[in-house]
Amino acid sequence: CLGSLQLAGESKQLAAPDWNRLGQTVVIASDWHQIENIKFNEGLSLNPRGKMYSDWSSLTVQLQTLGTATQSVLAKLPQEDGKQVVASVVHTVAANLGITVPAEAKPSPLQTEQEVNWCMEVICHGLCLPLEDHMVIRDCVNIYCEWLSALLPNPKLCVPKPVLEDPNHYARKIITHFNHLFVPRKGEAQETIHRQAVVCHRVLRRVQELAQQSQIMERETWDTLLSFLLAINDALLAPPAVKDDVGDQLCERVLGVLYEIWLIACVKSFPGPTLWKTFQEMCMNWRHRTGLVTQWNRVNIALLARQLTFMYGGKMPQLNIPKEDAELVPEHMTKECIAQASYRFLNSLGNPVELSKPDKVCQTQQFFQYAIVSDSVIDPTHHPCLHSLPNIFFKAMKGISAMVDAYLGTYNSLHCGTHDKAPEAEQPSSASPPLSPLTPTPPASRKNIILGTNTVALVYLVLCHL
Repeated sequence: CLGSLQLAGESKQLAAPDWNRLGQTVVIASDWHQIENIKFNEGLSLNPRGKMYSDWSSLTVQLQTLGTATQSVLAKLPQEDGKQVVASVVHTVAANLGITVPAEAKPSPLQTEQEVNWCMEVICHGLCLPLEDHMVIRDCVNIYCEWLSALLPNPKLCVPKPVLEDPNHYARKIITHFNHLFVPRKGEAQETIHRQAVVCHRVLRRVQELAQQSQIMERETWDTLLSFLLAINDALLAPPAVKDDVGDQLCERVLGVLYEIWLIACVKSFPGPTLWKTFQEMCMNWRHRTGLVTQWNRVNIALLARQLTFMYGGKMPQLNIPKEDAELVPEHMTKECIAQASYRFLNSLGNPVELSKPDKVCQTQQFFQYAIVSDSVIDPTHHPCLHSLPNIFFKAMKGISAMVDAYLGTYNSLHCGTHDKAPEAEQPSSASPPLSPLTPTPPASRKNIILGTNTVALVYLVLCHL
């Protein structure tokens, strides 16, 4: 129902999305033939009965155990001793940052790799401390965020010399250490959870700046950044949703940053098949979160708006989508990159029909673990958060319906009111009598309502038979 994606000026076609179809890897190329040759040489033939990325490994298990793999040596000491070491060291280092008064920033006293590495062991442990030590955690976050400015055009004065000389190497270590900050802490009060969210927002703002402004990030650093974003999203969103926990507070934000930076990476360092496979696998763990479908719809429509311009040129009306959604897609993203990225994002949720089936959505390790340890939930399908699935399924169908309407050229008349402020009702002219409360829907509006309803029904029927 979505039709085929035809590149402007070329007769080759990229098949319409098939939720169970094998995906292809991508290396951005200036010629469509070159992309096809790359896929053939890498052995990625189309197998309709296969699954996307079935021949590639995944980083899911590795990222889910990232916290254990990056523990500081201070974790081997008694908890109180480790905390005292962290508090004294980070207080001294943070005093040179000039956070509150930039004029008070001083050059870092750390001059060798050994000194920087030792301090990073301490800071890494500081990010694991209980939230009651939020002042120490805040200093750790500030130090690392300032050091990451080494990847920006104007690094801060307080960045140590070894970090300035090899910014990508240290940035990868820092970004990996930040994973500890986002791990949910059990049994914390609402106030301390809010403090955790505040420092998490600080980190997310910094990584956004890196993705948008850095001109020296290497491919390995990009892969580390994307892996970090996947890891923190999974840590926060994979568990069954609980109202007002840190995952609930950060859900929209972490997903928004993940999709935004992933799109930027598609231009600057296109993710490999392993990362795409991990992205898809982890998205399957987050399907009970309404925010996931919200972001999925935003990205799909934003990419499609760009696709239609080079697929059909002036034959199709330009989609009127919110400015912030349109800006998700980098302006200089190539046609081939847009087509390939949109295909992968569209397939990232698996079969959308499963969003209406709690027994499918709860087939994750986190739901099974919750059912084992909980006294109130015997079966994973009984978790209260799954009550939101009808609304999530409706949002997904509505998003797919919007894409179909975009191909049919009816998107602006059917969907613009859901994004933009509704236009003021026209005042009846003096020559026309006021409308009666029992006046039926005008024929033109009735046509739009019927078309929109039929589109949703058509999408649902097609998906059910995939």
